[in-house]
Amino acid sequence: MQGGVGNRMQNRPNWNERPGSRQDFVNDRMQNRGERATNLQDRMSQRSDSWQDRRDQWQEGRGDRWEDFQDNFWDNAYDMRHDYWDNRFDAWWDHMWDEHPGAMAWGMTAWGVNRLSYWFGYGGGYYNPYCSEPVAVGGGGYCDYSQPLQTYDYAATPAAPSETAPADQPASSPVNDLFNAAQAAFYAGDYDGALKSVNEALGLAKNDAVLHEFRSLVLFAQGKYRDSAAAIHSVLAVGPGWNWSTLIGLYPGIDTYTAQLRQLEDAVKKSPDDAALHLLLAYHYITTSANEPAIHQLQEVIRLQPKDTVAVQLLQMIGGPEALPAQLATAEPPQPATMVQLASSDVVGTWKAASGKSTFELKLTDKNTFSWSFEDGGKKTTVDGVFAINGNTLAMEPDAGGSMAAELTKLTGAGFHFAVVGSPPGDKGLDFRKG
Repeated sequence: MQGGVGNRMQNRPNWNERPGSRQDFVNDRMQNRGERATNLQDRMSQRSDSWQDRRDQWQEGRGDRWEDFQDNFWDNAYDMRHDYWDNRFDAWWDHMWDEHPGAMAWGMTAWGVNRLSYWFGYGGGYYNPYCSEPVAVGGGGYCDYSQPLQTYDYAATPAAPSETAPADQPASSPVNDLFNAAQAAFYAGDYDGALKSVNEALGLAKNDAVLHEFRSLVLFAQGKYRDSAAAIHSVLAVGPGWNWSTLIGLYPGIDTYTAQLRQLEDAVKKSPDDAALHLLLAYHYITTSANEPAIHQLQEVIRLQPKDTVAVQLLQMIGGPEALPAQLATAEPPQPATMVQLASSDVVGTWKAASGKSTFELKLTDKNTFSWSFEDGGKKTTVDGVFAINGNTLAMEPDAGGSMAAELTKLTGAGFHFAVVGSPPGDKGLDFRKG
């Protein structure tokens, strides 16, 4: 194998070479909540810098800091953190800096601003219009693309046997070996063999975004476009796609990929009302830095699937709010960024909200810890961690990793309006009241 993922295989960390289990990781973070809360507040405040200075610094360095997509050690198995889409969302940055300086100065990125909202139960949940049923993978397991990839767990549950390694763990691991085999088969043009091996790898690591993106690429190469779109939709719901050098490194030459891309373009022309084909083509256009054609494809996706919020957010990222269809345009002009400085004491307490059939409870303590619970359909999920306030931006960092930012408005002492930063157009947010 040449370039891309292939020539880094021998250098990347083994999937089973982890310093501890998920339980250990979460427990360590829980024990260090005080220090984490202080660090989070320091990052939020940046009192020594002006907003413009912070904006300039962030713009200059954002490529190096691009979205810590898999920010837990157990998920970043393939050392591909810096090989994703980057530096091609100027419309997004300008829009976000103008309207949400508090979150952006803290270091929020295009996916980071709302990635956790799916697992917080916020915004009505995730919707993938391109999947019909769970997909069977190795070991009798299944991948459910009706859900975004859960790149980390909230609950401090013991790790599965395959997720921890003894001190004398060998240099290879089952997942690495299977992924090596999948890439070798793909490079040789054996797409059936590549799919078989990556499916077996997913049977051991079903939430690994790298494996799912590779699986989508295999399906694309096979001409199974709707299945490929279902897989990549679930990946893009929580993070960016591979960049061009990563993707093309999986092929023996550019001509092979180009021929496959032309076949997808022909399929789109033959089936102009198939949103899945438009979405998949948009993904490949973004990967090849063809943003203008990607904008057109995403506009077609939204015309055909207006509830596809992932497509809406991708379009807003690469084209800005002006690229959105008229029905999604903001009815009211953007409000000027607030510079109101709230204090933690302003929001300490227990707050409750409801949206549709879902109920929410948010507990904020004077030690800058939070507990967020939501219940939907009789299932209750709880997320614990630390929080910080800057301006009217509330940042929450769960014990299990990641971060979520929201802006608080209409603060009355008896309640406030909570809106996740960077949520899709039309998001109504949540109205919390003292519980």
